[in-house]
Amino acid sequence: MAGQPRQCAVLASLLLRASRPVSLSTLVEDVWGDEAPPSAVGSVRTYVYRLRQALGDQSDSFVRLVDGGYLLHVRPDGLDLNRFKQTTARAREARGGGDLALAADLLSESLGMWKGAALAGVPGPFAGMQRSVLGELRLACAEERLACEVERGRYAEAAAELSALLVEHPLRERVCGLLMTALYGAGRQSEALTIYHTTSHLLRQRLGVNPSPELQQVHERILSGRFRLPRSTDRPVREWHPASPQAPAQLPAGLPGLVGREKEQEQLERLANDAAASSSVAICVIGGMAGVGKTAFATATAHRLADRFPDGQLFADLHGIDAEAEPRDPAEVLAGFLHALGVRPEAVPETAQARGLMFRGLLARRRMLVVLDNACGTNQLKDLLPGSPGSMALVTSRMQLHTLVAAYQALPLTLLPLSQADARSFLARRLGAARTAAEPEAVDRMIQFAGSLPLALANVAARAAYRPQMHLASLADEYALSEHGVLDAFAGDEDPVLDVRAAIARSYGLLDPEAASLFRALSGVPGAQFAASDAAHMVAQPEHRVRQTLPRLVHAHLISEVGPGRYSWNRLVAAFAAEQLAAPDRALRAWHPKCGVVSGASGDLA
Repeated sequence: MAGQPRQCAVLASLLLRASRPVSLSTLVEDVWGDEAPPSAVGSVRTYVYRLRQALGDQSDSFVRLVDGGYLLHVRPDGLDLNRFKQTTARAREARGGGDLALAADLLSESLGMWKGAALAGVPGPFAGMQRSVLGELRLACAEERLACEVERGRYAEAAAELSALLVEHPLRERVCGLLMTALYGAGRQSEALTIYHTTSHLLRQRLGVNPSPELQQVHERILSGRFRLPRSTDRPVREWHPASPQAPAQLPAGLPGLVGREKEQEQLERLANDAAASSSVAICVIGGMAGVGKTAFATATAHRLADRFPDGQLFADLHGIDAEAEPRDPAEVLAGFLHALGVRPEAVPETAQARGLMFRGLLARRRMLVVLDNACGTNQLKDLLPGSPGSMALVTSRMQLHTLVAAYQALPLTLLPLSQADARSFLARRLGAARTAAEPEAVDRMIQFAGSLPLALANVAARAAYRPQMHLASLADEYALSEHGVLDAFAGDEDPVLDVRAAIARSYGLLDPEAASLFRALSGVPGAQFAASDAAHMVAQPEHRVRQTLPRLVHAHLISEVGPGRYSWNRLVAAFAAEQLAAPDRALRAWHPKCGVVSGASGDLA
């Protein structure tokens, strides 16, 4: 309704002086300051005219001309700022009367009235000054609410929010003092002292002043062990409850029974035991080629390990390599995690860094399992990982996340296509043991066509399940006689997620041109295994240069290194490479500028 920015500035000037006359000269100064053009008075009259048209004269709010200026009439409860001040005043009364829970709830209600920064985008010196004033009101309200939480003994929750607030306002001494108190109350004395020294250094470096006597007193009392924590005087009837359960259970449905992967599950059992014993932060990167079942394995294993992490499980699909969506912003994911952990929406910080600090603070005293599916690189992950022992993170990715393994000591776990025995069990479980046992040769032929890849086997099983009267041998013949190629037999008719060609294409689409050219040329190598010298021969390039490029295909899990200078690949990946060499337009290209290309064997996606 307010219109262009300067019209918004006029409206802001009238609103913040509601029911008081504002002269034309004041409005001009509010909007332009000392740089008012000759046409400023006429422009203000035009803006007010448009506002009067928009508001009318029959509503609760209207503009009228008074003494050469204007007055905007607004009902006292018609302005958010008035309601904010009234609610905050009620909260202070409740706090003074000892009802800390009611005070905290009212202050949360006050903060919930804010929708971002006040007067955002409104120009003019008056709006700029009011932005500072209103921002200070909001910050003071946030401090007072957190002071209530500290006084109520909710130290861990308050410490997480205060940590984030101090990141945004590093020179705010009251926030520092409250955070030190909350950390001390949560049994984290060393962290409280570290916060004091950091803030003291910043105050001296930036302002040339020492900490206030109040802050120094908090520091001295913590050092001496004479610090008396605030006592809660809450009334039991006003006990606060978080916005959502404290033990979130976000895991998606797992497979009824995971086939194979016993060795990998044992590795994760040991890792979970280390986390449960609080000896380390447990992180595992689950990798493998497209369609190998990374998400299914991670989800099934997370359900199996869930009882080791009594404080809950968090899950997020990061859309790292996704044909339908851009990679998710870590700040957005963190907001969802914080809500799940009981943080009120108005208490979620604005920056990803502050949200990450709050998230790690909340997990510091908990044992939680975090599953991060389909990641595109360490930069996307670093704020989403637990920061202290006791919790565990399972990460799945199409790429080898070398930085995560090197910097965070994550366990790399690469899934391979199923063994022949496990592939038979996979089909038997879905089609019935009697049906598969009756035609073992047909089952083995279908497994061969599917390259023992779980995604392709699931496609086979679905087709067979819809044709229960058909012999499996006839179905195997259909795969053998596929008109256009082996990958057509594993196309997802209704869902591209189930399309094997599309899944491989998303990995191929992330290769740089040189690696993609080598990948296509490899389709001429006979057999499932080849040497670096074979690859050099196919592209007619020096072997040392090809040896530098092959790791980029390994990095994308399109081929596997089986020995020094020797590689192998799945038959469906080889079929895709042959298609690309013959008709590149057949494949879907997955390209995300946020992720970039696979530019080296040791780098993550940017």
